[in-house]
Amino acid sequence: MNAEIEKGFAAVIQAGMPGVHVREATSSKAHPSDAQMAIVECPESEHVVGPLYRATVKVHLGTPAFDMGESRHREVAGMLALSLIDPAGAKTVFDAAVGSLSLNGFHVRSQAEDIVENTWRSTIELIAGIQLG
Repeated sequence: MNAEIEKGFAAVIQAGMPGVHVREATSSKAHPSDAQMAIVECPESEHVVGPLYRATVKVHLGTPAFDMGESRHREVAGMLALSLIDPAGAKTVFDAAVGSLSLNGFHVRSQAEDIVENTWRSTIELIAGIQLG
């Protein structure tokens, strides 16, 4: 289920960030290590009641500090935040990407900015309501 949630949110974020690599944390696809990239991770999903689940979703945006300027990172971080502003649009894209699950809303729990190993990183953590079927 977590991989499907990652797939759905990756589709939402990709729609709002054309030209930026977006991938799921559970994906085995090869990716360039020196590219700007957003990685969508769903470390946990918790059954609430009936077909309803609560999922924690983290989106990590990394920009190599030596290859791209901080202004480019800030620009793409803004695009990332904007991709999560329209819940109705996000639901449409999520539901189309993942046929077995439905997005029933989400909110941003936290946002963080830091530098890790010569990479500018922005992280957004969401709590999402997911419904089976």
